[in-house]
Amino acid sequence: MKNRLYALIFLLPIPSALLASDIALPKISNDMQKLAKEATSNARIKALNVQKVAPKPSKNLIDQVEKLANQAKKQAETQKNTVNILLNKTVRNAKWKAKQTQLIQSLNKTLDVEDEAKQSETVSGHRLYLFVSSSMPKNKMRQYARQLTKYPNAQMIMRGFIGGGKKMQPTMAYIKSIITKDAHCNRGVACKTYKTKFNIDPVLFQRYQITQVPTLVYVDDISGGGYCSEGNTKIVNTKGVHKFIGLAPIKYMVSELADKTKLSKLQLLKTK
Repeated sequence: MKNRLYALIFLLPIPSALLASDIALPKISNDMQKLAKEATSNARIKALNVQKVAPKPSKNLIDQVEKLANQAKKQAETQKNTVNILLNKTVRNAKWKAKQTQLIQSLNKTLDVEDEAKQSETVSGHRLYLFVSSSMPKNKMRQYARQLTKYPNAQMIMRGFIGGGKKMQPTMAYIKSIITKDAHCNRGVACKTYKTKFNIDPVLFQRYQITQVPTLVYVDDISGGGYCSEGNTKIVNTKGVHKFIGLAPIKYMVSELADKTKLSKLQLLKTK
């Protein structure tokens, strides 16, 4: 009988009051809760500090950075000295400037345009510089002189005088042969010419780092003062400089720059 009673006891259902889900956990005191929060907060702060601490650079890395900084400083000083030497030999040199002025005045007379010395003392607007050399094929030079007549504020730029500048006549004769419409015309000033502006300006070559010709440089805006080289960075300011390097028609060069830059002025020049 006892054995049967035990069996009945074990088969009885467990009262709902004893189910695990209903067991009441002991209440955690406020002090314990505060200690737990502080411990968690301190752990997070330590983790953040570990992430923020940057590794200390090695001596080798520090030496390399200092070496690069010194090289950059020397290059900047060399560039500055090069520009000053060039300015002293050209736009700051009275003899050179007199030759350039004489050449420009002679060209202006040939082209029947106003002397620059009598124009505004300030410069503004866009520029289209085509950097060229007398070593380029003459037929290409003549094509460029003709093509540039369609574009406002455009000019052909040579680095220096032919023969080193001892005599101006060879340079003058060469430029006239480029801008004369009929290559076989021998009537001197009576020959019709393209109204293309031509200039000798090594400072512009230096400013725009021209190492290959032909190179077309478009400047979206130029501002500054005085009758001086537009390559003089101390006097003339520029904004929006873009280059096309290589032998190609002016229309193609301008079109490529317009498509690349999306500048409004270039878009208008593209239609010329």
